[in-house]
Amino acid sequence: MADIAIENAEDALTFLRTVYQHPKVPLPVRMRAAAIAIEYEKPRLAVTALVAGGNFAELLEQAIERSSRVQAIERSRAQVIEHSPAVEEHPPSELLPKPRRV
Repeated sequence: MADIAIENAEDALTFLRTVYQHPKVPLPVRMRAAAIAIEYEKPRLAVTALVAGGNFAELLEQAIERSSRVQAIERSRAQVIEHSPAVEEHPPSELLPKPRRV
């Protein structure tokens, strides 16, 4: 790699691009330069929320209040079914396993 001449770059990103695009630089070095450079070439995907009107805490409290009201309405509409299962009494001889025939 001593015989590879890389021109002076105006900044670090340009230098990294030169390194990973140079065909005579060994592949592991090129891959490392590309991995470092990509952080500055491509933006990371991020989630952002746009909150309109009021601050976030107030909006969150209002949403929780609305959710509680909906749950209360659903509980009031729910029908409770009372049921007592029938219990059958069996003599102990019925509960024992039957002997197997050999």
